[in-house]
Amino acid sequence: MTAEAEQSAVQSAPPMTDIVVTARRTSERLQDVPVAVSIITPARIEAKGSFNPVDLVQSTPGLSVTASVSNRNNLTYTIRGQGYSFGTVFPAVITYFNEVPIARLTQGQFFDVQNIQVLRGPQGVTFGRVTDGGNVMVAAQTPKEDFGGYFGVKVGNYGLRTVNGAVNVPLVADKVLFRAAFETARRDGFTTNVANGQKLDNVAYEGYRFGLTLRPVEGLENTTIVSYQNTHDNGTSVVFAGINDAALGASVGGLAPLFPGSYGIDANGSVRAFKPGDTPFTTANYLASLNAQLSAQQARGNRAVSLVDPLYSRRKNLYVVNKTTAELTDSITLTNIFGYVREREDEASNYAASNGAAVLTCHSACGGLLFTNQEQFSEELRLSGKAFDNRLTWALGGYMDEQRPAGPSENATVNVAILQRVGVNYLTTKSRAVYGSFEYAVTDNFKVNGGLRYTRDTVLSRQATYLSPLPGGEAGLKDFLTAIGTPAPFADIIVANTFAPIPHGQCTNYGAGSIDLGPPNGVIPLNNLFGAVGCTETRGSFNSTTWQAGASYKTDGGQLFYAKVSKGYRPGGVNGTSPPGVDPAYRQETDLSAEAGVKADFNFDGVFLRTNLAAYTDRYKGIQKNVVLPGAVPVSQVQNVGNGRIKGIEAEVTLIPVKGLTFGGTFAYTDAKFDKLTPNPLKNPCDPNAANIEGFCSDNLYNSVPKTQYTLSMDYTLPLTEDIGQISFGGLLYHQSSVALTDTSKLNPQSIEKPYTTLDLTANWRNVMGQPVDLGVFVTNVTDKTYRIGANNLLQRSSLGVLGNIYAAPRMWGVSLKYRFGDDAK
Repeated sequence: MTAEAEQSAVQSAPPMTDIVVTARRTSERLQDVPVAVSIITPARIEAKGSFNPVDLVQSTPGLSVTASVSNRNNLTYTIRGQGYSFGTVFPAVITYFNEVPIARLTQGQFFDVQNIQVLRGPQGVTFGRVTDGGNVMVAAQTPKEDFGGYFGVKVGNYGLRTVNGAVNVPLVADKVLFRAAFETARRDGFTTNVANGQKLDNVAYEGYRFGLTLRPVEGLENTTIVSYQNTHDNGTSVVFAGINDAALGASVGGLAPLFPGSYGIDANGSVRAFKPGDTPFTTANYLASLNAQLSAQQARGNRAVSLVDPLYSRRKNLYVVNKTTAELTDSITLTNIFGYVREREDEASNYAASNGAAVLTCHSACGGLLFTNQEQFSEELRLSGKAFDNRLTWALGGYMDEQRPAGPSENATVNVAILQRVGVNYLTTKSRAVYGSFEYAVTDNFKVNGGLRYTRDTVLSRQATYLSPLPGGEAGLKDFLTAIGTPAPFADIIVANTFAPIPHGQCTNYGAGSIDLGPPNGVIPLNNLFGAVGCTETRGSFNSTTWQAGASYKTDGGQLFYAKVSKGYRPGGVNGTSPPGVDPAYRQETDLSAEAGVKADFNFDGVFLRTNLAAYTDRYKGIQKNVVLPGAVPVSQVQNVGNGRIKGIEAEVTLIPVKGLTFGGTFAYTDAKFDKLTPNPLKNPCDPNAANIEGFCSDNLYNSVPKTQYTLSMDYTLPLTEDIGQISFGGLLYHQSSVALTDTSKLNPQSIEKPYTTLDLTANWRNVMGQPVDLGVFVTNVTDKTYRIGANNLLQRSSLGVLGNIYAAPRMWGVSLKYRFGDDAK
């Protein structure tokens, strides 16, 4: 090619970075992949004081990330209407770390990354664990051939101080490569607990990562990544926002009379064994205490709470990934990926956001055991290659993983003021799969593709749920039993079994007792007043054949048009708790998706435009949802609630009208509806005033699915010489329509968050005065918008009658400084 031709080609090509993705388990240009993929770059991550997965929605159409179950680190990912319901074994959206599926993707894992890829729609052929909704994949940096690295700091309001860095060292040129990276972050909480002065909603974590690449011979490469995350913050502020006296009064009214004079309410509203000066624990007094707390909370606003029970969130997670790639021939490659994940979670939170334990999710603060103590092994072997003059690209593979308990754990809570509820559920899951995929170039422009996968999943649950009143009610319960005519010896046995010490972390028999009356009556059971329980072992097995078929056409100008049909699958499972007579197992769910899209780059006489569009319709069957079952102590359980239809369109657009100025935008419209169900008119699950409901309300909005989302962004780089550096300014506006934060929006419309808009601004100076130094200034949530990212809502009459809200961070600002050395200084 002549110099003039080369210059012409450069001028006609879009001045956009060619982003490389692994959406099909091989490195390809984003614009060449017939898959809806969004990319979050390291620059976007660095533009935040401390990056949180909630921020992913600003870059990904059709994605929603919400906080759940009293902890802003318990995040649920929803793509195209499919996400997670509390209690399900697997979510519909799987998170990955370097191609290995992980259960938790939280703050503290987003340092020294290549990028984050979000794949939208079913990915149930070539990826490790089958999913309905899509994947969120973190790709950590791997060792490089040249020496280099960086060191960075960030400081800002709320005491922000973040330090990170990385160093890359070729120990033996092109043979042994090593990389180490770290990040530590601290930020004061933006909510004050006036009861003890503690700052909630803070940030405190350390992350360490090491990588080693070995290339003993040509064509063979082995890379090991070890990543460790230690999170230890003060916990999440759940703001008390509502109470239903009828619902909570009914639950308390069934318990309080059993223990006359035993318990009292102290000045904070906490319930304990009665002491002089306490208010007697009765239904009326308890409701009065909580209503007084609600009034006080409303006066304080959303950035202060008053909670006396322990609050904290701690995670110690280890990820080990070993990837071996062997080029068997010029056209055949063997890849093996081994993963080990160790997760330990220790937390204490307050679901109902009130003193007095309407629902106190105290976990380890009550029982002293971890809430999560799991490990996972995974193994994938894949053979891939090309044939027929490189017109055929193919892959065959097998995958397996096992998740199992790594030590004692339990779910310890206190409900309706005095009732300890401890759930032990030791869950072991196994997944086995074989798959194959191909793409064939019929012509230079037209390609067909497809894939097939068979998956078998098994679940083994060993579970028991123990119910016992808080200590201090023994004498009161005996008085109650004898007052209704129970003989004293019988009453003593019932009291002993009811207040039996809970076997923390053990799955065993509990609360069972009896008395031998001799002939002719024999042995009479006298069990725990709330029922004797035993260790229940439940097994489930699920299998599915998933597939994908599609075609793509790329014009001579580079515009890609594609269409595909795919089937996704999510295995069923077994519930950790199940009332008598209710099947603890739930079935698998499936999703049949049809999608069409276009990825097009244009050059209009120096004005560059990139448009990535997708339209889809999904048929969603056997939907798994957590349903609250009525009872003296309401229990939630996962059930298959029916089917649904989801339709939508998504767009990502980049416009460069002149050199240095870039406009961007994303848009998503999601229309998600459940198939209409005919409810039981006597136990209508759509009636918030019904004392007893049955089933799921098909009038509910899909959880975490706003109908519309869009972002508008602008970045401008000043035309300066290299000796000054690159100075740029940017802004990003994000808007979403109203969204349901729970699965019970018809019962609890209070959990529907109103539409909101946020604005972030940045300014960056790269290569300051020609030196390898970068400066940055950032402001997030510039307008200081107050909005919720989660809600704990059980206000309906058929449940406990409490509401707590989790709010997003207020306006924050800071400055960053990064020094780059070695190859990174270029």
